[in-house]
Amino acid sequence: MDLVHTPRRQGEKISAELELKIIEERLTNPGLSTRQMIEQLRLRCSQASIQKIYTRWGLGEFTQAVPLRGVVSAPVPKVLPAVGFEERGSAKARFPNLVQTANLKVSSPFARFVKALAYRSVPVSNPGVLIMAPFLEQLGIVEALHTHGLPAIRTTEISNDILVNVFRIIAGFPTIHSYLLNSDRSVAIAAGKLTHPGRSAFYLDLDAFRFEQLKKLRNDLALRAKELNIIEGKEIAIDYHCDPSDSRYPHDKAQSKAPNKNGDVVYAHRPQVLWDSGANTIIDIAYCEGRSRAPSALYHFLEENLFQLIDPKAIEEIYADSEYTGERQPIYLLIRSHTDVTMCLKQNRKIKKWKEETLASAQWQPYGQEYRIASRDFTLPETKKLFRFVVKQHIETNETRCFGSTHTEWSATRILDRYHVRWPVETGIKDLVENYFLNKPTGDSPEKVEVHYYCVMIARLVIDYFRSVLKESRWQTPEGWESVLSTIRVSILSNQNCELSLHESGDLLLTYLDGDPTGVKKNLQMMLERRREADLNQVSWWGGRGIRIRIEDRYQFDSGTEIH
Repeated sequence: MDLVHTPRRQGEKISAELELKIIEERLTNPGLSTRQMIEQLRLRCSQASIQKIYTRWGLGEFTQAVPLRGVVSAPVPKVLPAVGFEERGSAKARFPNLVQTANLKVSSPFARFVKALAYRSVPVSNPGVLIMAPFLEQLGIVEALHTHGLPAIRTTEISNDILVNVFRIIAGFPTIHSYLLNSDRSVAIAAGKLTHPGRSAFYLDLDAFRFEQLKKLRNDLALRAKELNIIEGKEIAIDYHCDPSDSRYPHDKAQSKAPNKNGDVVYAHRPQVLWDSGANTIIDIAYCEGRSRAPSALYHFLEENLFQLIDPKAIEEIYADSEYTGERQPIYLLIRSHTDVTMCLKQNRKIKKWKEETLASAQWQPYGQEYRIASRDFTLPETKKLFRFVVKQHIETNETRCFGSTHTEWSATRILDRYHVRWPVETGIKDLVENYFLNKPTGDSPEKVEVHYYCVMIARLVIDYFRSVLKESRWQTPEGWESVLSTIRVSILSNQNCELSLHESGDLLLTYLDGDPTGVKKNLQMMLERRREADLNQVSWWGGRGIRIRIEDRYQFDSGTEIH
């Protein structure tokens, strides 16, 4: 009988997509061995196959994490580099004539639409996006995209899908799907697109962005907001937000896990937020790896964002939440910013030791009717600076919370009272979730999530800029709190009975048809007229046209037919 030869086993083959995923995972987490890589990605191959990829691409030479997926964890170095602050200008300030020099064009369908407005009017129900267009123009989004963006997004048209997405958020559409189901064309007209982008095409266009470009775009936007005095940069608050992912395949989308408010570890997007507590506006927001712990992710986030935008000498105080509690974090903030730091402290081993020492020699003072407080000063290592440690205890339950501040000249009561300055970041994140749809990203890949954060950041700064210029007293409480976007929407921005036509000057003419019983529209009309005289009521993707307001009580809802 002939000898039966056993067929040779074919060598293991790894697809190019899987190989790229292994490379990205190894660069993001250099500590992964070949065995750990197989467990991390749930691979069905030998360690030798993974080692071949490590060797082929020289992955063993990388000992520091590479931020491919937003902000990744990295320890604070023992010796901080001596980095000076370099004052920079935004793309809008550096290239004010970029639209002309780059020979960018208005969309041809929109140009034909404007010609048709000369002899007919178009009904619109979301006029707020048209009103916000001149303010969005001043933020320099077009200039930033053509300065820092990839060639794939530098089209010959002035308009782009980022503008569509921002106007979609301002108009009140939570998702692209809800926007495409609406028959009103206000968002498309405001963006100079005229037609709705296809859903698939819109998602594909967002795939061109990468984290390095998005970081530059976010920082450029913050610089422009600083130039427009939207951001002060004196009282800075830092916080995290956990948004559980609703993707059916989060692991395939390179998403990672993070603890939610209940303490459960779930697949989640976890943006890190910088907030201006003095001006109550956003400074920056970045996608952060869920596996990145807040204390270790703090260093890269601040170095690449906050200290690139604001001179540390101009910062008066930094407020941080308990997630950033670590032995080196207050020291880093204190040395790097040369300012005072106040923070809520998570009760880790070091904090528990301080708490026990404080309680052992506590001289309790009343704080309200339900709490009592005690304080003690400790010396921070390396800086040898005193740090005032405050324990707040519930009288009935003995539940304690710990706070700390470098303001040793302040009493414990004043430290807790001043800590409330950090509260705007909590209400601000809640506002971003409810009114700017922060938890409804466009797509579920990390890059698309950060694109959504960029659009949310733009929308919030546009609204803050608009409110600062209009100064409507009806949108401000006696305590100084400003109304949220939902209140402004129902006043003049959304669900309004309006029509759009062309003014004899060439500007777009927006007519409110239901009168002006509150007087807000009249104030808006006068404000836009003043900005037109100052050459600030122009929109490049409209061909240099502006927007004008006309108020008419066509259906006599107010007090007879009258035209202003």
